[in-house]
Amino acid sequence: MHYLVYVSTARHLLNEAELMAILEKSRSRNTADNITGMLLYKGGSFMQVLEGRAEAIEMTYARIGQDPRHEGLILLRKGKTEKRNFPGWSMGYRAVNADDLAKIPGFVHIKNGRFTDQAIIDNPHIAMTALKAFNA
Repeated sequence: MHYLVYVSTARHLLNEAELMAILEKSRSRNTADNITGMLLYKGGSFMQVLEGRAEAIEMTYARIGQDPRHEGLILLRKGKTEKRNFPGWSMGYRAVNADDLAKIPGFVHIKNGRFTDQAIIDNPHIAMTALKAFNA
């Protein structure tokens, strides 16, 4: 089992309908590719973890990199894991706010609350901590 975690910025703030369209398509593809994961969205930035076969998640990540709705795609971490952290979730999703993030240990020092903050990029385990915090 492999995983990767990335952050990116939306080219414009997405409304709920746009986010639901992304989720619907992602969930369908992820189910077909046996990928699980979690997507967080806050104020125009994304954080996502993908889990599955290495080839499947690499292809998905490459496709995300070509998506015109994103820019500034940053791979935070990738590797192997013994088991899925998000089993049964073809794509969990949560729109979060500053209060949600303030409850997560390690997010206290994130200046602007965006997932592309340098503090997250420099310390990518914080990203996985945040993603797991919303795995309910």
